[in-house]
Amino acid sequence: MMLINPKADIPIIQLSVLSSENAQQHYQMGLALAQLRSRNIAIIGSGFASFHNLRVMFSNTMESPAFAERNAAWSEAVSRSVTTEDSTERGKQLEEWRTWPNAYESHPRGGAEHFLPLIVAAGAGGNQAAKSYSDEFRGIPFYSYYWE
Repeated sequence: MMLINPKADIPIIQLSVLSSENAQQHYQMGLALAQLRSRNIAIIGSGFASFHNLRVMFSNTMESPAFAERNAAWSEAVSRSVTTEDSTERGKQLEEWRTWPNAYESHPRGGAEHFLPLIVAAGAGGNQAAKSYSDEFRGIPFYSYYWE
């Protein structure tokens, strides 16, 4: 945060995700935090929602067209869910994230802490669709999501 605000005059409270992969509990955390947005308090969920599998990231697997297709299927499922306006429906979709295409390749068992912050932020997003932007890592698009 020092890069964003070198004066460091904004209070920051760090929260951790739970050790479980329970999407419903994480979404509920976001719903509880949502009221802070009306007080001009930002809720930032850090992680790597698009894809976070170090074994694959630093192997030759990422260069294969088959991997690009699998990653696109995962990213499409994430985007479809978080861009759902209705917060109840969004929460239901996110509860099923482990059933999405290539979920375990994108976030291996024990590595969900890079995806769960998105679920918390999505819970805090209210009844609006997430907006997104993409970047690229080793030729593969990676997405970040935000709610205004």
